[in-house]
Amino acid sequence: MDQVKIGKFMAEIRKQRGMTQKELAEQVGISDKTISKWECGNSIPDISYLEALCNSLDITVNELLSGEKLSEQSYSEKAEENIMALMKENEIHKKGNLLQMIFGIVLAGCAFILMFASMGVYQITNFLDFPSLILIVLFLVAGILISGKRSKDEILDFIQKTIIPIGALICLVEVIVLLHILTEPSLIGPNLAVCILVPLYCVAMYVVVIFIKERK
Repeated sequence: MDQVKIGKFMAEIRKQRGMTQKELAEQVGISDKTISKWECGNSIPDISYLEALCNSLDITVNELLSGEKLSEQSYSEKAEENIMALMKENEIHKKGNLLQMIFGIVLAGCAFILMFASMGVYQITNFLDFPSLILIVLFLVAGILISGKRSKDEILDFIQKTIIPIGALICLVEVIVLLHILTEPSLIGPNLAVCILVPLYCVAMYVVVIFIKERK
């Protein structure tokens, strides 16, 4: 498939319909930067966006992938060619997703091992609990990989939906384990206080994500 040809065709049809990149992006559920990237020929639309994109532009998937309006005569010829190209693209996509998922599962396992291995007497350095910050990042990255998210918009949406539950889960596990392993009463208070930092970090990340999304 010719990415440049597809991109120019998208831009032409969009302009004919009197739509801006932002308006098209809102209908498809992505950012206008992604639309710009497609129209510049830097990449082609993901399979998951083809239906919404074609509905917004009032064209068929076959025409989009061909990068031109098709006559009845050439439609069936192009359809077979585009189906084969889509099948090949889908196969590559599946293999990439499988490797991504495996790596995400391994990373999540490492995060769980690190979480339990690091349990003990915490120390706050410059008001930061670095082990918990690392755990949050590891779980986030693992979740993104396992879910198969790739575009910036998908990743931001995923972080927004999962960052608070991830923080709550880490905090809950840390509290349960610390109460179980700590026998010195004087250590329980300070360690539990550090655990509370985890949801605060997650709330801060949530606010940052909202800020980034609103500035687009």
